[in-house]
Order: sequence, then C-alpha cells, then structure tokens
Amino acid sequence: MTNTVTSRSRRDITAGLIFIVIAAGFAVEAMNYQLGTALRMGPGFMPLMLAGGLAGFGLLIAIQGFRRHDDTVSEPVAWRGILLICLALAVFGYAARSLGLVPIVALCTFLSALASRNNSIVSALIMAAAMSALCYLIFKIGLGITLPTFGPVFAL
Repeated sequence: MTNTVTSRSRRDITAGLIFIVIAAGFAVEAMNYQLGTALRMGPGFMPLMLAGGLAGFGLLIAIQGFRRHDDTVSEPVAWRGILLICLALAVFGYAARSLGLVPIVALCTFLSALASRNNSIVSALIMAAAMSALCYLIFKIGLGITLPTFGPVFAL
C-alpha cells in the first residue's frame, strides 16, 4: 500500500517546475525594463508581477505534486495540440503587424481550436470569427488600440 503523504505525482511536479522556469525567464527579461513604483509603474512592473504570480502557482502545483500520488495510467503525449499551440504563438509573433488585428486573431484562434480533437473545422472557424469580432470590438472600438485592423498584406 502506498503512503499518500510521501508519494509523488510526477505530472504535477513537472508542470510546477515548467511554470517556475517560464516565470523566471519572464522575470529576467522584465528586469531589463524600468520597474518604477506601485504608484508610477514602469514598463517592467506588470511583467515582473505576473512572473511572480506564475512562479507562485508553479510552486503550489509542485508542492501539491509531492503530496499526491499519480495513480493514473500514463497517457500518450498530445503532440498535435503542442504543435498547433506553438505554431499559433509563432505565427502571432511573426505576422501580427503585417496581417493586422482581425486576420491574426482569426488565424491563431483557428489553429488553437484545432489543437483539441473535440473541435471540428467548422467549430474552429466559428470560434475564430467570434474571437476576431470580440477583439475588434474590445481593442479597436472600446480601447482605441492603434494596431491596424487589416495589415499591409491586405492593402490594395
């Protein structure tokens, strides 16, 4: 019989450590910017605070992993999901300015939706259209962000 206090969940420990490593990377990069104070925040303040929050969650998840036994059967790695999510992030970083807000949100949402085997192409297209419309309303109409709605790629 396994003692649940001393047994470990490798998945939770690994996930917690991944969160901590990602948070450390963002914290190091945030330190390259002026932090400012809580009342007069600089450009590095919020990324540093968010990195601290992510590291805290990672620590909590890792600690939980030491307290819980992983009794689930090992499942195969979801390579399709990992590949499509990474591709969506890379496409966003590479093409956001050239495509503009609406097309980049549609494309990245479509790719991310297809990462789940539960979504069909039609449902992914519906999600992409809804997210594009929502982002347009929030960021262009509501907040007046200057990112072009359609980038230079679509200029005639």
